[in-house]
Amino acid sequence: MKEGLRRAAGKLTAPFVITLVVLFGFYLGGDSFQGFGLAAMDSTRRVLKYVLGVAAFLSLAVLVQRIVQYVIFDGIVASATGSPVPKLLSQMSGLVIFGIAVSACAGIVFEQDLTVLWAASGVAGLVLGMALRELLQDVFAGIALNIDRAIRIGEYIQIHRSGDSKISGQVLEISWRTTRVRDFMGDLVIFPNSKFSAFTITNFSQPEANSFRFVTLTLDARVPLARATRILQAAALEAMTGLAGPDTPVPWVEVKAIRLEGVEYAIFYKAEWRHLGNASPMILQTVLTHLAFAGLETATMLTDGPSVADGAFRQAGGAGPDTAGLTALLRAAALFRGVGDAPLRLLASHAAMRELPAGQVAIQAGEAGTSLYLVLEGLLSADAGRRSVRDPLPATLRPGDLFDPAILRGEAHGSTVRCRTAVLLCEFGPDALQALFGAGAGTMEFGAGAGAMERVARNLVSGSASRSEEDEERVADTLRQMRHLFPAPVGRQGSGIGPVANTG
Repeated sequence: MKEGLRRAAGKLTAPFVITLVVLFGFYLGGDSFQGFGLAAMDSTRRVLKYVLGVAAFLSLAVLVQRIVQYVIFDGIVASATGSPVPKLLSQMSGLVIFGIAVSACAGIVFEQDLTVLWAASGVAGLVLGMALRELLQDVFAGIALNIDRAIRIGEYIQIHRSGDSKISGQVLEISWRTTRVRDFMGDLVIFPNSKFSAFTITNFSQPEANSFRFVTLTLDARVPLARATRILQAAALEAMTGLAGPDTPVPWVEVKAIRLEGVEYAIFYKAEWRHLGNASPMILQTVLTHLAFAGLETATMLTDGPSVADGAFRQAGGAGPDTAGLTALLRAAALFRGVGDAPLRLLASHAAMRELPAGQVAIQAGEAGTSLYLVLEGLLSADAGRRSVRDPLPATLRPGDLFDPAILRGEAHGSTVRCRTAVLLCEFGPDALQALFGAGAGTMEFGAGAGAMERVARNLVSGSASRSEEDEERVADTLRQMRHLFPAPVGRQGSGIGPVANTG
């Protein structure tokens, strides 16, 4: 607001000073010349009177026009409406003000009869009106568009008429003769105002900036409704968050139809029009990614053979992947990179599935770490608050992400993790991790637990087999802590191969 006032003051200062100087000179050029005995300068006085009089009215017109433009239009009206005043109204106001100034010069300075002037201008206006009929139609259509306020500068609209193709874009300007719209291909489309006002206009920015849309896809009818809703909603929310930001409204999923090939779902989402053009393909792309991770396919991709949903990734009621499928997911996780299949199969066999509703807290910052979680379906958010966390979790946790490794360090959780949608988590508690790191003889090959512990410790510290001295010290510290938390069972202690229990 202060910046606008300073800008307006700068624009008004020059015409205001010029007006005062000219009026003062006009005063001196009148009776003051007679006081100095300059009777011989009557003709000069007359010419000076005309010049100063015209300058006085024109400078006053400039001052008034800038007051109207920068104080009334850009200040009061723009603040009240929340949008800039169309250029056409500013130009019309300037035309009226300077028309009055010219009339005042003719009537007062030059002492002409304005009746004759207006009569002559009326005849000229009639002739010009006949010659410029289409141009005047555009002008008055532009005036009607600005008065009606059906569209505003910056709004997103769609223009169409029966039999014509539709054009969508953003309104850039409404001038005397044309309306300019930038379409979503980045091209500038220019409409004559008379033609533009005859179109059917859909305003996507009113009465509110956000609009609803939906996309559909069909899944196998054997996929449980709750599971399908969880996967599709999480995928749509991830796509819209990446497109429109974290404050985007949460999409929702409904059953649209039941067909022979499966159940057709509709994913509803809401966003500003400038995002809607890219929303549908991004949502479908993200949905395919989430479905692939969950081991599902759209019904249109199914063949006559067995469904993927009936294979390794399906349990009774769609409760999550089986041991083979979960082993494949663990193998892809960064924390278990380099760990052999046998330890991961053992870890997967001790996993537990947890279904959490949207809004529930999965882990609370400050509480002791008791489990390691793998996101299977759904979307979660992590917030460290004002805490200084050594290895902060990503702000958004999606399928395939592991959290929180605090249990491996014997620490408290550094972040609060909350479900943004309904989620399916795979939980690895102390018993599962003990089976991985301190398995007894006969459960897997000898020494595999020790090797898995060292590999996890390295991944936890640096994500790679780093050989720097500082990283090696951190790996050694982490490894000692993990040996204390997950000791080797009796019979393998002190063998020099497995982890050694803390006897202190």
